[in-house]
Amino acid sequence: MVLNRAHFYYLCLMSQINLVGQKRLIKELERKTSSGRLAHSYLLFGPSGAGKLSIAIKFAELILCSKYKENELKMIGAQQKINSLTHPDLHFVFPVNTSSKVKSKATSKHFVKEWRDAIKENPYITLSQWLEKIEITNKKGNISVNEAEEINKIMSLKSYEGGYKVMVIWMAENMNTECANKLLKLIEEPSRETVFLLLTENKSAILPTIKSRCQEINIPPIDTKEIAESLIKKGLADNENAYNTANMSGGSYCSALKLLSSDSGVVNFESVFIRWVRLAFKVKTSKSAVAELVNWSEKVSKLPKDVQKQFFLFSLDIFRKTLLKNYKSGSYGDLFKDKSFNFEKFVPYIHDNNIIELYEEINKAIYELNRNGNAKIIVTDLSLKLTRLIHQKASVIDG
Repeated sequence: MVLNRAHFYYLCLMSQINLVGQKRLIKELERKTSSGRLAHSYLLFGPSGAGKLSIAIKFAELILCSKYKENELKMIGAQQKINSLTHPDLHFVFPVNTSSKVKSKATSKHFVKEWRDAIKENPYITLSQWLEKIEITNKKGNISVNEAEEINKIMSLKSYEGGYKVMVIWMAENMNTECANKLLKLIEEPSRETVFLLLTENKSAILPTIKSRCQEINIPPIDTKEIAESLIKKGLADNENAYNTANMSGGSYCSALKLLSSDSGVVNFESVFIRWVRLAFKVKTSKSAVAELVNWSEKVSKLPKDVQKQFFLFSLDIFRKTLLKNYKSGSYGDLFKDKSFNFEKFVPYIHDNNIIELYEEINKAIYELNRNGNAKIIVTDLSLKLTRLIHQKASVIDG
């Protein structure tokens, strides 16, 4: 059966890869694949829980299945192998270390079974969860020069099924210098029909010479609504709890899963945020509001440390979307369930003249909380800075 382009991509979208949201990005990857002008290497970067690994597997599926546009049965067979992570032309590299199972020169090939089991269970797995899975939590996971030698062997061979070979390197920032230098040579002089997909949460940790040879693909946080819908669909939460958890997740699906399994789900981040900004506005006209803001800060500082950090990540996401709304780059009309909060009136207060400092101060607070600083002092200091920043005027731009 000959497949037209629309039917081909419909089948790709209907495959069983566990991917939450990111529909716009997948459309972009479809365009890259269908153009027939694939790069040899891509750098997929973005925050934890945004779905980089699921997106990489979906991208690999589009690449590897493109040769089956005239044979639906063969395409479905290839999809099944990709879904089970057993396709012979789809390869994975990930951080490992020596263990009770592997005494020396540990590489990804020694942990293939554990990798498949872990990713089938949760493709949004974090590095710490992976290291726990292979029982090396007392060691640092890394991608060594031994791994680079294995990559070289694999990518120099012909593909098993004809067409492309795809190498996915998960948490590529964990490559040591020797490995990175060897990989650079492979990327500079790739064999025909090979694609490297490097995944990272820390783009700055990737060797600049490698970055310069990769096409970069930014993986944004997942839309709150899409996280909530996935939690409901999978039966992990009821409607109200799903949306509350999604709001708290900061666009991270793994954070949403973690929140569901903790006590933090009882905190409504939306109402906490609304109270925070209302008090920040009130301070300008009411001296008593300062005491109320300090009291708010004290209550937040008594929440579990993980919940505090999730709240500030949630706040960063709200400020980002508010800025986009202000500059007509996003709709976000139903961002708040609480209709007593007038989002349209709030929007003009987040602009070019305060967003960078807001980001810096909130990220600084998260960093200090991670360093076990005094939560009450950190949160109070941030709250008082918010009162100044939220009243800062936007820049005047000449027409």
